[in-house]
Amino acid sequence: MAKSPALLALPFLAGGLLAACGSTPQHAEMVSNTGSNVPEGPAVDRSRCNDRDKHVVTADVNQDQKPDVWRYYATVDVGGQKTEILTCKQVDLNRDGKIDLVYYYDEKGAQTTVEEADLDFDGKFDLTIYYVNGKKVREELDTNFDQRVDVWKYYEDEKLVREELDTNGDGKVDQWQYFEGGKLDRIGYDTSGSGKVDHWDRAPENEDEMGNAPGGGAGAAPGAAPGPTQPPPATSPPPATSPPPVSSSAKPAAATAPAKKK
Repeated sequence: MAKSPALLALPFLAGGLLAACGSTPQHAEMVSNTGSNVPEGPAVDRSRCNDRDKHVVTADVNQDQKPDVWRYYATVDVGGQKTEILTCKQVDLNRDGKIDLVYYYDEKGAQTTVEEADLDFDGKFDLTIYYVNGKKVREELDTNFDQRVDVWKYYEDEKLVREELDTNGDGKVDQWQYFEGGKLDRIGYDTSGSGKVDHWDRAPENEDEMGNAPGGGAGAAPGAAPGPTQPPPATSPPPATSPPPVSSSAKPAAATAPAKKK
């Protein structure tokens, strides 16, 4: 009979020990959906990191007689044969007895679906990364370490296309940044606290020396007419509320040089 992944891994786990039920460190989960204007994040099956009905293998990487890596295996039926698949891995990076990094795996145990990290080692998660088919699609970040998400990043083909920010800590997105070709293209602001965009700006690097946006359009100025209530897709053009293009006649003609005296 073929050996399970857990048995094959044992020779490489120095000091490996079977973890007892409930022996892994506890950690606080980050609040991800803090406001009504925040798109709902993918569901996380946290039972995949529960040691109930699982084979748990630990490793003592720094040889201090304490486990710092936990791998969870679930037994499934594959073609009539019982096989163990990896469902979760937890890591204590700084050896303080607290989980700093967690990986959730798919039903086959082959690809990461969710990754959580404690960036400041305080026992609370500050970063969550979601994957679909092995590709990163979304990040949630707590930049001020208050256990509430304040930055959301969205990816297509693992390229950043949109970033949403809660800049005032009220639990709602109030700034939307859109990226084209890896560069910041436009920014939407909520200046009224409504949770919706009411002002748009072009990214400064997309304006020429005259302050005009590419194609002759001028960047939106403070006080411009309200834009759409929902930010447009990253691949869409700027909203129709942008100021009209600057007339070509506005550019002064070059002065004629005076004739030289003979």
